[in-house]
Amino acid sequence: MSQFFLSGLAFCLAFSIIFLIQPSVAKVAFAKNFKAFPEKAFPGIPLLTLGGISMFIGITLAIALCTNNQGFNELHPLISAMVVLLFSGLVIDSGHGYRYLRQFAKFFAAGLLVIRGEDGPEAIFSTLAPWLDALIQFGFVLLFMFAYHAAVVYRKMPFLFAGLFNALIFVVLFWPIPTASSYTLLTITLSGSVAGILTYSRYALHQKKPLPLIGHTGIFLIAIILATLWLQLIAQWVH
Repeated sequence: MSQFFLSGLAFCLAFSIIFLIQPSVAKVAFAKNFKAFPEKAFPGIPLLTLGGISMFIGITLAIALCTNNQGFNELHPLISAMVVLLFSGLVIDSGHGYRYLRQFAKFFAAGLLVIRGEDGPEAIFSTLAPWLDALIQFGFVLLFMFAYHAAVVYRKMPFLFAGLFNALIFVVLFWPIPTASSYTLLTITLSGSVAGILTYSRYALHQKKPLPLIGHTGIFLIAIILATLWLQLIAQWVH
């Protein structure tokens, strides 16, 4: 299949999954009496994290269906890190404790992304020692995640639109590079998912339906994907 067709399919999948899944999970939330802003007396998965779950399903499903085996394997470290952030995000959004465990999860996810399993860290700065190169990448991913999370918490909509704009810029930058086809697909799925969240938010507000609040879960998922794309862009520029 052509790259144009697969890219369009990936965008539509990531976009439409928000509209397909969000109403269902919202109904489950209401049936279970989950709250958008949980108190200690009402533990459970709150409504504000369900948009993040919809994003995770849409992005991973689009990647699995629209990329070849080589591209999917290349994104294994990122998908593993996203799984860690998904479940740690559920803990954060549920309002429980485990503060140190939640912070450790962010470090663990960044480590999974940089170390890349059996392949080992991908060298970006060849003049540096491998351990120092990996440490710089690890620090960059962590700093980017926490900075983007803080920015979205401070001003949600402007920085969500900034994340969408950033992803669209990456599509333009990665598209001409044949060796970066899997990352081109990743940028497109991220764009589709964030666009779906923003579009469904307007629709839900107009139709008086539950808003797809992404919570900490969705914010950190967007952040680690953007951090991955920035690392790849730096690697392409350096090499």
